[in-house]
Amino acid sequence: MRIENDKIEFDMSEFAPLPLEDKQEGFRRIEEMFLNAVLEKEFAAFIGAEKNQRSDERIDYRNGNKERRLKTTLGELNLLRPYARNSKFETKLFENYLRIDKALASMIVESYLKGVSTRKVESIVGELGIELSHETVSRLSHELDEIVTAFKCSNLESYYPYLYIDATYLKVFDGIRFVSKAVMVAVGVNAKGLREILDIAPMESESVATYTDFFDGLKERGIEKVNLIISDGHKGIKKAASESFVGSSWQFCTVHMKRNLMKIVPKKDLEEVLKYLNDVLSCGTFEQATSIANGMIVTYEDTHPKLAQFLMDNLYETCIFMTFPKTHRRKIHSTNMLERFNKEIKRRTKVIGAFPNDGSVLRLLVPLAIEMNAKWLSRKYVALTS
Repeated sequence: MRIENDKIEFDMSEFAPLPLEDKQEGFRRIEEMFLNAVLEKEFAAFIGAEKNQRSDERIDYRNGNKERRLKTTLGELNLLRPYARNSKFETKLFENYLRIDKALASMIVESYLKGVSTRKVESIVGELGIELSHETVSRLSHELDEIVTAFKCSNLESYYPYLYIDATYLKVFDGIRFVSKAVMVAVGVNAKGLREILDIAPMESESVATYTDFFDGLKERGIEKVNLIISDGHKGIKKAASESFVGSSWQFCTVHMKRNLMKIVPKKDLEEVLKYLNDVLSCGTFEQATSIANGMIVTYEDTHPKLAQFLMDNLYETCIFMTFPKTHRRKIHSTNMLERFNKEIKRRTKVIGAFPNDGSVLRLLVPLAIEMNAKWLSRKYVALTS
């Protein structure tokens, strides 16, 4: 094959026998030679000179080539893509291929988001006749980094009447071994009564300092005032919340309260204790609830001192939701509104098993949060008035 001016010349002694020896292979090789010639001609026009040609119109020089495989209906072609020394050569020949490449990358990322493990994605892609390594599939997921950054750096509103804080636990590699790591999720209900996932953050440890950093991050993005913070009974959250959002109230999630209580009450007494607790939580006013709570503490002071102490430390803050509008109480007494999101996280992470790092956790959960926020925009969570 020889390229001269605007002509591509083939040696027929080499060219003619190809389809006669093996029809499929023959036409594959013919197409391969032709497309390589097209690439060479396109590149010569790009730099302004043919191969080994002196030209005043030259704007760049050759810098070798790289093999590029292109799958076609005739088979896989080995094409030599030329490279320029000082500029980037973009060939129109690969435009369709690039669209396929991007579609494939999109499919892989979408599969990853849906909770399909990278090895399963690799297997599916292999069935399509496309070779992708486990590392390549994982690397494609990094395309989500820009989405993660935009989500975690977005501006927030200054006022959220209600702020829910909950954690889900995932296996994450810490550089030495896989550990169970708390991933904090913050959901805010804004002044319009709409809920929104505000932030997601894997935490190195569950301490006052890390919770304070988490809340400080929300404040740096714009939050100035919160009326009520709803969370589990972790002392670190309670302390950090009171210091970060001065003037806010803290609600001990009633569901977490019951779960903790069940760990210290003998099984034979559990039904009775839970019934008593439900009497407290079903009161119409905070004053009524604290009155019954006082009686409950006295009732178990002698027979179950550990339970009485637990109630004394936590029961009043479990009733804080009663100081807010009655129409809101069913929505603010617990972090149950996050259960659906957490279940979706578990469903999608089940096939993954463990994450290689914190970044991979965010690349999966942040798009999921964005998807959830879009659904929540269609309906108010609570009706807020002036």
